Amino acid sequence: MRKYIFFIVLTFLCSAQSTGFAIYGVGENIQNNDPASLSMGNSQFFSGNSKNISTGSPSSIWRSSLTRFTIHSGMNILKSSQFPKQYHQSLTSFSLLFPVGNKKVFGFGLQPVYRTNKLDMRGEKFQFIGANENSTGMPIAFKNNYSIDGGISELFLEYSQKLYPHFSGGFKYSFLFGNQYIEDKLFSYDVIYDRPNSVYSLIIKDDDTLFAINEVITGVNKFRKFSGIIFSLEGRYTGEKQECVLKTSVSGKITVETQNIQTADNTTYTNSFINSSNAIISELGLGYLYQIKNNSGITMELHKKYPFNIPENAASFNVMPPEENSVHMGSYYQIRNSRVGFWNNLNVRGGTYLKGLNFTGEIFLDYGATLGIGIEYLGNSQSVDFSFRAGKMESRIIYGKYEEYISLNIGITTGEKWFLKRRRKKIEE
Repeated sequence: MRKYIFFIVLTFLCSAQSTGFAIYGVGENIQNNDPASLSMGNSQFFSGNSKNISTGSPSSIWRSSLTRFTIHSGMNILKSSQFPKQYHQSLTSFSLLFPVGNKKVFGFGLQPVYRTNKLDMRGEKFQFIGANENSTGMPIAFKNNYSIDGGISELFLEYSQKLYPHFSGGFKYSFLFGNQYIEDKLFSYDVIYDRPNSVYSLIIKDDDTLFAINEVITGVNKFRKFSGIIFSLEGRYTGEKQECVLKTSVSGKITVETQNIQTADNTTYTNSFINSSNAIISELGLGYLYQIKNNSGITMELHKKYPFNIPENAASFNVMPPEENSVHMGSYYQIRNSRVGFWNNLNVRGGTYLKGLNFTGEIFLDYGATLGIGIEYLGNSQSVDFSFRAGKMESRIIYGKYEEYISLNIGITTGEKWFLKRRRKKIEE
């Protein structure tokens, strides 16, 4: 039990990262982090294991009567032509599920929802304002430095139940919370042609040698605190060789507390305010699985995620979150151990995906391929899953360029008969 508590504490201390330079809105949606599902085309509803339980799909978790503890960890490597290679490693989520009746399961957990990679952008080249464009009649050189970090996480409760022989359902109620920090520094200088006797900076512009003096720093630090709720409802039909899943999510009112601290000419100004948004439908999802044989199958999922409903003045760099439309194709093959032994199933998975981010008519593509492997052992009560994802994303901050990323994820699930043992004792008494 001590190791479980240790994992939980680490989860609170660490934060998951997005795959790209997602500095729009409140960052990239990274709510899906189950390695078994990720390795099947970055999907959400299916997992390709012996019970086809996906931790990201409430309509599937009733399939085990064990008390299940799951923890996920991930590593992300990102590179582009304009920024050095970014590397992040962290725990991404944990959940605890336990039976509350026959084919009924209740659970809770913690995971990220939106996140930006911690990013420092340093202005290397000067920009200029000519003398005829400046009220002082003097030319000015300037450059900016930006820093951004933070995001939104969720503490969730979920319930799953088998309703009829072929139908099951589940819901998830999430409490959103998180913080975001943005630092914007503007460095401005007077520009002269003659070398001064004091400290100076050399500038080359249009083959002219210029010098920047009289540095003035103007800084704005923005601190944002987010809170809100999301409610998701999911239904599943299970046939002899097919499964269909339908999901809908509603985002409640999102409240943002903002504090702006501006510094100029050694004077500090502080401005604080609170904004909120209305509830909206936030996501629609459709999934389909076809079982080719008893140990193999293919999947397809379609997802539509509406722009996250934050107030407009809370969007990073005044860019509202995009609408996301995606298609996911996956497959799995189970190698089953016919002998009595330590391991029971070796699950091999693969897939591909295509996502479109719609920024009010301007669409940026994100696509890639996935591979994964998982092993179930000790009577399919324990499992370890690995996923590998490689993709390219059209950059939102570097026009005409692509961001390339690689993600490695691991998930560990352990199942115990804690509540089953208690019910047996009561029957015997």
